[in-house]
Amino acid sequence: MLFMALAGGIGAGTLGAGGFPGISLGDDDRELKAGPLGLNRRMPNSDVPVAIQIPDAEVDAEVELNEIVNGEMQDPSGPWVVSWYQETAEVGAEGNAVMSGHVDYWDVGPAVFRAVGDLGEGARISVTGTDESVYTYEVEWVDVFVVAELTPAKITELVGPTDYSALTLITCGGDFDREAGEYLSRTLVRARLVDTADTAAPSAEEEQATAAELGADVAVRPTEKVNLRAEPGIDGDVVTTIAPTDQLTITGESVEAGGMVWWPVETSDGETGWVSQDYIEATT
Repeated sequence: MLFMALAGGIGAGTLGAGGFPGISLGDDDRELKAGPLGLNRRMPNSDVPVAIQIPDAEVDAEVELNEIVNGEMQDPSGPWVVSWYQETAEVGAEGNAVMSGHVDYWDVGPAVFRAVGDLGEGARISVTGTDESVYTYEVEWVDVFVVAELTPAKITELVGPTDYSALTLITCGGDFDREAGEYLSRTLVRARLVDTADTAAPSAEEEQATAAELGADVAVRPTEKVNLRAEPGIDGDVVTTIAPTDQLTITGESVEAGGMVWWPVETSDGETGWVSQDYIEATT
């Protein structure tokens, strides 16, 4: 039952181990259902997450594989680890990748997600997958939801499947009921995928071959769907998204930014910007 997953699994129950204690609600709540979870499609360019970094919230943590058992999100195993629920989307895939982390922990104090509630719109979240690709998300919104006021439809909206590549972070929030030993609200962060980078370093031969065939006035095409950016680097504003069928022309010299080589290009429609060398190839 998805209601249990959000309303019970993220910090309800007795305080016990810390910010993510047990997940029991009253029997009256167990009849509530909020729709399916785990219907997100697995995509070819998706990956299982192994690490997450959120500079603005001082998060640099391992991501563990966790489960939703009988509709209940199982608690993260410790104060400094983040759980990804395998029934939700993989990172990079169309759908909603759902993760949770403790806001505080018994005998520890503030924990891994202690500051995610303070993130602002546009804050960057980087998730590393098993193949060492880095998936960059940007925060769309942060909100706090009172558990008692969550409807099944709202829960489905928050943690159910999405029609784009989303990342949802969940932790405890709001007031803490000391008598009941539980937080009365949940803090949710919703972010959207904005970039994917393969961090596997190319060989020296590959770099030399690529540099030899790319240069000013060379026609290139994207090897996959990729963002055209206003400035070199993954922090540059997205001008547009270009597809493998689009034709580009290199207009100048390359620069290095963020450990990647970027080329200035112009599209067939006259739009200009920068693309990573990792995602273009010369056309014949």
